Amino acid sequence: MRTTFSRVFRRTALLLTLPALFVGCTPSTPPTAEASRTSDAAHETQRESAGSIPQVRHATNLRFAALPDGVEITVPEPWAGGAPIRYAVMKENREGGDGGQQTVLRGTPQRVVVMVTPVIAHLSDLGLLDAVVAVDNGDYIYNQSVRERIAEGRVAVVGGGAELDLERVVALRPDLVLLSALGPDDPSVRRIESIGVPVVIVADWREETPLGRAEWILLLGALFGRTQDAQAIFSERERDYLRLREMTAGVAAADRPRVMANGPWQGSWPVPAGESYMARLFADAGGRYLWDDLPGTGSLFLDLESVLERAGDADVWVNLNFDWRTREDVLRTDPRLSLFAPFAAGRMYHHDLRVNPAGASDFWESGATRPDLVLADLVSIFHPHLVPDHERAFYRRLPGP
Repeated sequence: MRTTFSRVFRRTALLLTLPALFVGCTPSTPPTAEASRTSDAAHETQRESAGSIPQVRHATNLRFAALPDGVEITVPEPWAGGAPIRYAVMKENREGGDGGQQTVLRGTPQRVVVMVTPVIAHLSDLGLLDAVVAVDNGDYIYNQSVRERIAEGRVAVVGGGAELDLERVVALRPDLVLLSALGPDDPSVRRIESIGVPVVIVADWREETPLGRAEWILLLGALFGRTQDAQAIFSERERDYLRLREMTAGVAAADRPRVMANGPWQGSWPVPAGESYMARLFADAGGRYLWDDLPGTGSLFLDLESVLERAGDADVWVNLNFDWRTREDVLRTDPRLSLFAPFAAGRMYHHDLRVNPAGASDFWESGATRPDLVLADLVSIFHPHLVPDHERAFYRRLPGP
């Protein structure tokens, strides 16, 4: 019998959607196409009490509190300047959870629409991919199991935003939609809510630290009654990440490579700010990011000349443009890029090791959930002697001299 998964709305603001953009010493095995700790079938037999409360240590935009027969989830800032959103996840057939929460969820979700690619990786790790009935855009999905299900017609593609196929969503009878949002006026969410389907906002992209972002697996654990599994998975990754960070903390300043990132795109060069997600990874990997003095967590858009002035003598260049497969591709973008020292030295590293023929990158899917592996990759680039046996999961060296 299908589990009832109902909701009660008391909304003060509408929810929105937009696909989120956006490591031994350490584990050295790349994540598999379905790196789940348990099988999908275990979903039905290993569900724990809805009252299990996740313990958050790093995420700043995700909170949990106990309810008499469930757990309350709060997303303090679902988008920039947004008011907190509260959800109550209750045991099936139990009352309660109507203490001002905008959404009340009862029972375990069985049919889920996923519109945030890192959620696919979290569900895979928890052995819950059988619950996925639709995604917004199959081209963005790297997970091979989900791609096969799409090809076989077991997972639908319903679009998003103005392209959302609402009739198909209705036909799928989902009991939950998981998505991200940039503001309160996205029409696709209004349409999803209009058919009575609960929406939960996944705002992991607003976390400023790699561990904070990965800790959002606890949200999925709470929603599916798998808190203990989610906590165990995250704790292992946290341990490995912190072990690596402790190793690089002893590297002298003079031995930290000067790091530059990204490349020119459509007339400007996006440079991550010094407090950004990627800047923190560079620092934790023992690098000296050349814009670590730039305040903020976003990006500054510079011209090539300004980047060359500061980073012309950089030691390492990472996170290259998506379409750079070879040095020739780099030069086709702009011949002046050969003036950067990493180009001449052959120290350019691309995070495209795991990209499928359709162009979907696992760096933006499981990479967001495996900061331990991303960090190990970067340490192997910056200080290879610290992780001599590490096999990179996401980065490769661009062929060169």
